[in-house]
Amino acid sequence: MERFEDIVAAHLKAIQERDLPAFSAFLDPSRNCILIFPGGQMTQGYENVLNFHKDWFEDPDWRMDCQLLDAFTIGSAGYALLDVVYKDLDQDGNPYELKYYLSLLFAKVEGRWILLRDQNTKKA
Repeated sequence: MERFEDIVAAHLKAIQERDLPAFSAFLDPSRNCILIFPGGQMTQGYENVLNFHKDWFEDPDWRMDCQLLDAFTIGSAGYALLDVVYKDLDQDGNPYELKYYLSLLFAKVEGRWILLRDQNTKKA
């Protein structure tokens, strides 16, 4: 039996390795995925979320380090909370760092885990 923590790790590995096919395996075109950014902006829908990640993965400058704080399942739903340190370069090439919480909500649908919600909340 697979552990939900392993699913979360595989999802994060796809992101950190900028592996769009592996990332897209966690999306389902028939399910509405919502992505909320640390600044409060939101995008939703399979195509929009996939296109955002495609563009983001093409940027070679960022790095995201995650620490799992909590993960659990209830029925066919799985939730993970992570502590994230994100490092990147701004448009002028200056380094910056963001610290935020990442909340992920998955649902197990027909034997596979689908990402439904991805919320990034900047730390105060």
